[in-house]
Amino acid sequence: MTDASLPWSHAPVKVGLVGAGPWARAVHARVLAAGPETQLTAVWARRAEAARETAAPYGADVAARFEDLLDSCEAVAFAVPPSVQAELACRAAEAGKALLLEKPLALDLPSAQRLVDAVDAAGVVSQLVLTSRYNPATRRFLAAAQGVDAVGARACWLHGAFLGGDFATAWRLEHGALLDLGPHVLDLLDAALGPIVRVRGTGDPRRWIGLTCTARSRASGAVTRRLAVQFSPMSSAASPGSSCSARTPSSCTTAPHSTTRRAGPCCAGSSPPPSAPESPASSMSTAGCVCRP
Repeated sequence: MTDASLPWSHAPVKVGLVGAGPWARAVHARVLAAGPETQLTAVWARRAEAARETAAPYGADVAARFEDLLDSCEAVAFAVPPSVQAELACRAAEAGKALLLEKPLALDLPSAQRLVDAVDAAGVVSQLVLTSRYNPATRRFLAAAQGVDAVGARACWLHGAFLGGDFATAWRLEHGALLDLGPHVLDLLDAALGPIVRVRGTGDPRRWIGLTCTARSRASGAVTRRLAVQFSPMSSAASPGSSCSARTPSSCTTAPHSTTRRAGPCCAGSSPPPSAPESPASSMSTAGCVCRP
């Protein structure tokens, strides 16, 4: 991530966009075209009309083939289902293109590993879109967490994407909240407490699922930290809210890293995140460290 306080003095990176669905239209195309670090040069999608609608507001070209997109750019951004991304991103890496990848990387471990191997073999730059990392409130939380002597953590994420609308896309409805939202919350727990080395899940990934994760302490290297995570689609009757438990609430810190949140007793006084456009798939999430007495 570049420092927004410094002027951009380089030529923009020419980026081709793969996909023309809701996220591609609402987020990827708009941000890539805004610059000054990037320039949206072309859009390719399975549906040519959708690609034209996505590209037109920004004067970008519409690529007739995926290969034509690769010829028009230096980097490729993906806004497609993970099964499609896993295949096409390998081809983009082999063509020497930098990659901006959506989460999850793929639907299964072998497909994800093939993509990792392709990136390593090509030596190209790649980044996964874990947007919560770049929220100023989240950055403050992660910085504060480094100074907390935590023995574990709890995270809960509620999401409305399964209620319907443009963001209730087919792959999300089929594979559920874990693959859709799990990368965000697990990434933050990993960053706050140490590398996650084991995961055990129970429940139905398409409805409610709970994970128990074990993390390795960065300080001692010991595998001692237990992390509890819950994922659930938000129902129309849900009342989003969560609290984190700590033996000493005043020393416990939480991460307000979404557009909607309700503070629990441990996050009283936390600054709300900066305003962001709401989508039909609005979410509420909390994460907190369980502190030593």
